[in-house]
Amino acid sequence: MSGTERTGAHILADHLARWGLQHAFHVPGEGILEILDALATRHPEVRLIHCRNEGGMAFMASGAARVSGRPALCLAARAPGALNAGLALHTAMTDAVPLIMIIGQATMDFFERESFLDTDLHRTFGPLSKWVALVPDAARIPEFLSRAWHTAMSERAGPVVLVIPEDVLQAAATIVDLERPPAPVRAAPAPSDLAAIGAALAAAQRPVLLLGGSGWDDDACGAIRRFAAAHALPTLVAYRRRDLFDNDDPHFVGEIGIGVSPGVASLVREADLVLAVGVRLGELNMIGAGFHGFGLMTPPKAVQRLIHIHAATDELNHVYQANLAIAATPADAAASLAGLEPAEMAHRGDWLRLARSRWEEFSGGGTCPGPLDLKAVYHWLRQRLPHDTIVAVGAGGYALWPQRYFKFHRLGTQLGPKSGAMGYGLPAAIGAAIAQPHRRSIAIAGDGCFMMNAEELATAMHHRIPVVTLVANNNAYGTIHFGQQRLFGRSTGTDLTNPDFVAFAQSFGAHGERVARTDEFAPAFERAFGCGKPAVIELVVALDATRPGA
Repeated sequence: MSGTERTGAHILADHLARWGLQHAFHVPGEGILEILDALATRHPEVRLIHCRNEGGMAFMASGAARVSGRPALCLAARAPGALNAGLALHTAMTDAVPLIMIIGQATMDFFERESFLDTDLHRTFGPLSKWVALVPDAARIPEFLSRAWHTAMSERAGPVVLVIPEDVLQAAATIVDLERPPAPVRAAPAPSDLAAIGAALAAAQRPVLLLGGSGWDDDACGAIRRFAAAHALPTLVAYRRRDLFDNDDPHFVGEIGIGVSPGVASLVREADLVLAVGVRLGELNMIGAGFHGFGLMTPPKAVQRLIHIHAATDELNHVYQANLAIAATPADAAASLAGLEPAEMAHRGDWLRLARSRWEEFSGGGTCPGPLDLKAVYHWLRQRLPHDTIVAVGAGGYALWPQRYFKFHRLGTQLGPKSGAMGYGLPAAIGAAIAQPHRRSIAIAGDGCFMMNAEELATAMHHRIPVVTLVANNNAYGTIHFGQQRLFGRSTGTDLTNPDFVAFAQSFGAHGERVARTDEFAPAFERAFGCGKPAVIELVVALDATRPGA
């Protein structure tokens, strides 16, 4: 359509469709009406997913982007709608998720005049995103969209915000179309870096490989597994990144971050070399057992020799001064590392076996009080579900159960907010299911977490998304309850009055089940999984089952 006069909304819609957009998440409202109409009339192949709250909308887009590896699009109306998406935008930033949020704005002649539904979007969203920009002219929409796509995907991925005034969407312009989105910029380790890594590995007695971050694909995960096997490397993953490495692989030895086992924590402290690929080394990933900040390695100079590989140069030497810092994407780093010739490693067999035994002891140990054994539930669920099932878990103590007892085997199957955002599980699972309709999607939430975006069950029903949600109900903000008990010997404001979750689900037309004993779970799950529509299973648990016992 190059060379033909079109409105800004038509130019935007045409580019999004040409660049492979398959779905757009939105809550309709002032400022984006022209975009919705342009997509609906010019590109009906683009599925418009209207949601019930902008927070849920952006969580859905985040889930879609995580499983597709491409920027996902969400559309927010003026300030009230856009501000609702703030937490989800912060979560996408924390999780390094490529997201493009387009916000409608009042016309340019109202700019800086306190127009209706207005706010300063640059100052509001600047700290929560990689880039915020106001598009001033319809003819420049392709330029801004291309830069937004590049920014969302480059170095450490993340969300970007484009603000487009209504008169820019309505104005006509004649432009030359951009036929395809910009390709991601890639970087690989230099030969001298690889030689230094090889020498460090040859000298190490107790090395560990630490994986994390975004920018991985199936080829990269396969390459890093070959590298770990060739060099007999115990392999750890960052918090909520266990789908980077098959948990049944003998080189997999656990997950760091919140809920880290004492054995894994001591493994990192005992290591003489940490090779970190793609992972941020902030407090969340460096939390030690007992929730001690930076308890695994002491900043600014760790006792362990540190080689840090990351796509973003500002992540390198950010907290820890590395012995060797390398700017490279995970995909290119993994491919390069897989080509390294292994040195003599007979002396590392005992180290690897010790590391693996600590993980197996942790993932098989622990107890669950009460008639519903969550440990047994997640062990059964892992055996029942296909390995490509997407599991989205929100934030709270209940998340420690699947974190410990549910194994992951394939990339793009574990979704969870590193930001600690409650309300994530259900909308993220919906977005992932929309992006990957050939795969099943499961959400796991606590009662408090679920109710923060429970209205998106209506979105799943309306768009016929057969997501199954497990709700662990202890009628409390359990993690905060125990935190207060530990600090003060009492709790305040943590008791919850919940709906009847079965009736709640059924009120939307969804399937509902209640499970109070272990033997009830399997048949209830089979009914929910096979019903062909959204389903909610309430797991009735005691307050002292908030997290696995010793």
